[in-house]
Amino acid sequence: MKLRSVPARMGLTWMGHGLRACARQPMGFIGLLGMVACAAMVTLGLPVLGPFVVIAVMPVIWMAFMLASRRAIEGQRVTPSVLIEPLRAQEDITKVWMPLGGAYLLSVLLIKMLADLLGPGPEVLADAFESAKDLSEALNAPAVQTDLLWRLALTMPVSLLFWHTPALVFWARVPLLKSLFFSAMACWHNIGAFILYGLSWTAAVAALGLAGELFRMAAPEPILSNILMAIGGLWLASAFYASLYFTVVDCFEPASPTPTTDAPPDAAGEA
Repeated sequence: MKLRSVPARMGLTWMGHGLRACARQPMGFIGLLGMVACAAMVTLGLPVLGPFVVIAVMPVIWMAFMLASRRAIEGQRVTPSVLIEPLRAQEDITKVWMPLGGAYLLSVLLIKMLADLLGPGPEVLADAFESAKDLSEALNAPAVQTDLLWRLALTMPVSLLFWHTPALVFWARVPLLKSLFFSAMACWHNIGAFILYGLSWTAAVAALGLAGELFRMAAPEPILSNILMAIGGLWLASAFYASLYFTVVDCFEPASPTPTTDAPPDAAGEA
């Protein structure tokens, strides 16, 4: 497995590829995200096991969006079938997705445990939310902000471990432990691009929120602003998931000379 180093500006390029892929088939990507969200809400309603199932299947969802992006750049329709495509083979379910989903679930549970231990604690957070008049006041509470910072700091290394892992175990058939190692190394070698990538999406979310506030002040009907914000949020989230494919394929040398991404020649060929 040969890693590829890319310049930091590729973070913006990945975002642009995700936006363009989603723009090619917006209803396909938004519909896919909507189906995932609805299925997650139903699953969360299951007693005891619901939340654990949702967390464990997340690597499959990431892989499905990568498949959707590949279909989009190849001119094929994005359909709900991509959600089950990674699960079509029984061998993939038992040897790929169950171990990967279990590992991701354990990592998320570990993050929660450490955040509860190192942060203010569940009791302090509960008191902060109960004493706040509204959600914005609760989020501005020092205890809540400290807890969010701890969770963000603990989530980042886990993200590095699992970012490329679904594609490596499914497409390249790399064993799980090696996939976790290669994923972390690929992110580390291209940390500048990933930092810019994250900052770009954060700025896009902030811009969407600002645009929504301005439209809310100008629009006579608040419901219209809420509808537009919901549509904009769905499209932006869909574009983010569509961009995952490009962050993966540009960090590894292709197995064949055929390009696997529609990135510009200078970006796809840099090492």
